[in-house]
This record gives sequence, C-alpha cells and structure tokens, in this order.
Amino acid sequence: MPELTRAECEKKHYDEMCRRGCFTMQDVAYIVGEQSGAAYVVNDYQRKGYIDRIHRNLYVAMDMETKQPALSRYQIGSRLFPDAYISLYSAFEAWGYAPQTCGEVYVATESRFTDFRYNGVFYRHVKRRNADREEVGGALVTSLEQTVVDSIHNFDKVAGLENIAECIKRLPPLDMDKLLECLRRYGKGFLYQKCGYVLERLQAYVKLPEAFYRECREHCPSTVRYMGKGAEGLVYCKEWGIYAPCLKDWL
Repeated sequence: MPELTRAECEKKHYDEMCRRGCFTMQDVAYIVGEQSGAAYVVNDYQRKGYIDRIHRNLYVAMDMETKQPALSRYQIGSRLFPDAYISLYSAFEAWGYAPQTCGEVYVATESRFTDFRYNGVFYRHVKRRNADREEVGGALVTSLEQTVVDSIHNFDKVAGLENIAECIKRLPPLDMDKLLECLRRYGKGFLYQKCGYVLERLQAYVKLPEAFYRECREHCPSTVRYMGKGAEGLVYCKEWGIYAPCLKDWL
C-alpha cells in the first residue's frame, strides 16, 4: 500500500481532529502515531488555522469556512475535563429555554481551574455534585429538573431570580418525581422552601401537582428564612415562612 503524501497525512490528521472536536497533546500524539512529532503538528496546525488552543492542554478543531471553533461553547465546556458538564443558567441556554445568551458558560467539575476567556466567552468553574445529566446538542448538560433546582439554589450568585424565572416560564412540563429527587440529594430544608415558593408563584406555567408543594412543605425548616443576602426589597410569605423577592411583577 503506497505511503500517504504529506498533504494527505495532513488532511487525515485534521479530519480525525474534527471528529474528536476537542483533544489534548496526548491525543495528537496518538493521531499522528508518534509522541515526538505531536508538538510540531500542534504548532503547525495552529499556525495554519486548523486548530486553536482553548486552555492549557486542550485544543479545538476549527471550521475552515467560518474560521470559528467546530464545537459550540457548551460542547467545549463539557469537554474541559473528563467529568465536566454544563450547569445553571448555561444549561437553560444549551436546552434552548433561556431568553438570551450571556457571555459566560458555567462548567461543573471536580477539577480546579481558574476562570478563563476563550473566543469571547468566560468559562466559569462551579462545584460538581451528583446531578442528573443528559446529552444536549453534543454537550453534557444538567437535566431540566436539575437545572431548575440548581439555579434556584444559586440564584443570588448566578443570573438572578428574575432571569431564572424567565427561563422556567419557557420550560415544557417538569417531572415532579425528578424535581423531588434532586431536592433529596441536596438534603437542605431551605432549598425545599425556596423551590416551593418560586415554583408555586410560577404555577400557571409549571403546573405541578399539589403533591409536590405538600412534599416541599414537609421538609421546610421551622424558622423564618431570608431568600437573599439582605431584607431590602423582600416580601414576607407566611405560607412558606420566607422573606423572598416578589415574583408577581415578573409574571
């Protein structure tokens, strides 16, 4: 069998990189068949615009027509580390239920990394937990129910409650049992309290059975809690024993 020409080898290697989407220097060594030539190939392909460096030892294949990464921001985020997945507001975006796209992608992983910018997008680290995940558009993303619970839990750190409510209003019917399972894994009474309050205010959209709210109330703490860092702008909801933002203005 005749040996491939340099141009044919180059195309073969580039095609394999496109198939993988994201890859490391070790992957390149496997693709080209030798460790010693991997660094040269990476530098050469970067110079020619075939690939681009995302972060540390991670590269992405470039689309030769658009001159943009061949993978979406969510695909890139979920490939930053072997255990990575897309979470919080970014998960709403990946599912297609966010009213607008922000310039950040929240990546859940056990691996520690400093937040960084690539191709105009900030990739931000969040704590990884035992979460329900699904593949969406080639990216590993939290399930809709998990995304709802995670986002309400972290609303004051990510996106804000108004933006989260806008996403929830656009969702298809949620599975009550999956929501409750997500809450059970957290095991936090205050989170039952917050989710019960928020989702009940959005009941016209989520249409959850009363059994869901009954279960949430059974796990609510007996003390009055504040849903936010301060009492300013909060209203007291006696039914849930919570001071919280007034959601009626967003409905």
